Amino acid sequence: MFETADPKQKFFVANSVRLYPDTLQILVRLYQPLVGAMSISLYQTLVYNYSPHMILSDSRGLYYLQEQMDCGLKDIFKSLHKLEAVGLVKTHLVDNEVSSILAFELLKVPSSQEFFSTALLTSLLREKVGQSAFYDLSQYFATKARMHQQPVKKGKDISASFFDVFRLPEDEAITPSVEVQEAAAANQVGKIASAQVNEKTGIDWDYMKDRFRLYHIDPQEIEAKKAEIISLMQLYGINEQEFIDETLPTLHGESQLNLREISRLLSESYKNQNSKQQIQQTVQQNQKMQVSVKLSDEHQAILLEARRKTPAEFLYFLKSQKGGYTTASENKVLNSLINRGLPVEFVNILTYVCLQYDSVLAPNLANKIANDWLQNHVATAEQALAYIEKRPAKIANSRRSRAVTVKRHEQKTDWSKVKAKTDSNIDLNQLDNMFRNLEDSDDSQEK
Repeated sequence: MFETADPKQKFFVANSVRLYPDTLQILVRLYQPLVGAMSISLYQTLVYNYSPHMILSDSRGLYYLQEQMDCGLKDIFKSLHKLEAVGLVKTHLVDNEVSSILAFELLKVPSSQEFFSTALLTSLLREKVGQSAFYDLSQYFATKARMHQQPVKKGKDISASFFDVFRLPEDEAITPSVEVQEAAAANQVGKIASAQVNEKTGIDWDYMKDRFRLYHIDPQEIEAKKAEIISLMQLYGINEQEFIDETLPTLHGESQLNLREISRLLSESYKNQNSKQQIQQTVQQNQKMQVSVKLSDEHQAILLEARRKTPAEFLYFLKSQKGGYTTASENKVLNSLINRGLPVEFVNILTYVCLQYDSVLAPNLANKIANDWLQNHVATAEQALAYIEKRPAKIANSRRSRAVTVKRHEQKTDWSKVKAKTDSNIDLNQLDNMFRNLEDSDDSQEK
């Protein structure tokens, strides 16, 4: 894949292709949803820029395409790469005496039958336009293809042959003359191939087909699902054997690939692998941190046992002290913690702390505490024990600060010291009228 920011970079169109109305319809209706309108415009521009009289030394700069399409170089190369991917254009870098020249080889637009026979193109088209529009396009072009021929019952071929009609000298029929051979050679012009998807994935399909054949998967199944397989392998960065290994648990004796289940397994495997690497990096970074707290005698004894025993042995040791027993689900939790890349002694102290809160080792609590420790730079058993010794003091201090409340002292009013306020400006006649109105309202309510 080539790209340059130099508008003076020379380019040359090596050949021409004919664009018929049917060809343009395939370009616009089938290819344009895949590559975009600008890519289709670039393809047509290259077609019309071919000149049979032009030689390499007459090459123009890319700025000529910029002027014709009214866009930047970045957009031109983005469109060109899409055309290369679907096989409509091949780009060659030709070294000239003065500089390198981009030679664009144009390929014919395939028929609708060839397009729909290419699984990668049809899968991408369905993803781009949706199921309903994809069905309509398929039916439209299928109906159009059938209109060019009428189904006729197969009969006996009674056509005349060449020698039934024409006569040639015996020598000429067996060995053509020199003039005929020269004319044939002069007219041997390389055919322009139809566009084909430029996969260049580096995937060894023959190897995959041979390996899957051992598990009764037909090679045609691999061929039909190439697009999905390429997408998954590129998404998760895996090779052929890794894809096969991830696929095996999903087969169950079936002859088809369950791509939905394969995708789910790959996603889980990818997440677990990345999570494990991240945890291991965090642990390595924090293991060097020194512990500033002196451990209690009880915790020193626990630390000694945690360093001696495996997670299963340590769990049994703790349970036997309490009079309980280990369960299969607890061992499953231990396996999960170890598979995440946590050190053995770290897991043992984690088990010890979990059993201080609950009678069994529960996955939710274990993951919650483990996340808390990792986020607080705890990576070893000694650091974990020092952390939990500091933790109660912090909790007690926070609780004590929340328990301190401000006492409010409410002062009572001594009414004997409060003097009544009188308004010297009040009108006595207004007061007399006010009381009379009150008496009248009381009398009316009694009646």
